[in-house]
Amino acid sequence: MAMQTLLVANPKGGSGKTTLATNVAGWLAARKQRVVLADFDPLRSATEWLARRPPLFPAIAGWTPDSGKDELKEHNPHWLVIDTPAGLHGDALRDAMRRADILLVPVSPSAFDTAATQHFLDQIGEYKAIKKGDIAVGLVAMRVDPRTNSAGELEEFLKSFDFPLVAHLRATQVYVHCARDGLTIADLPHSRAEQDLEQWRPLTRWIARHSRGA
Repeated sequence: MAMQTLLVANPKGGSGKTTLATNVAGWLAARKQRVVLADFDPLRSATEWLARRPPLFPAIAGWTPDSGKDELKEHNPHWLVIDTPAGLHGDALRDAMRRADILLVPVSPSAFDTAATQHFLDQIGEYKAIKKGDIAVGLVAMRVDPRTNSAGELEEFLKSFDFPLVAHLRATQVYVHCARDGLTIADLPHSRAEQDLEQWRPLTRWIARHSRGA
């Protein structure tokens, strides 16, 4: 099976890209897929997370653009999950989009995030591959507390786009602990992550539906 590329992107820093990228990589690895987590962010948060990952859990290989394409080929991945840097735009964004089969856009409920996301989605909406439907684009609401006004405003904002709002992921210490320990929601006992696994189900179904193995 040819490698599929899942890009996690939003130019706004702090929108939840690394949280989303690491957890998607963990879910794919738990499904016995060979996964490479590509860290394009100069802060290398995803690479540091991988270094903390316990060896007994499903393997995820790491890769950075400095490593060269031969090293990526050696892993022979089913999936390449790319964690992109803040401020991604112009040629760098176009180049990243050229690689992508699936694009996930995490958005947090703040006025700054929504403004940046509006600009970003308007920009990629002009790309030929997006217009032709060659890249599946899904929006993910991050750190959402459904009881707040900002959650409702985010919901309305994201529904105004042609791209689907695929999932809502709550603000919880579970993600903080996973980040600290090199784990993902998919690695936790069901009893500890039941609510979060439930929130992930629409997202994982959507990814599965848009993968070439579907």
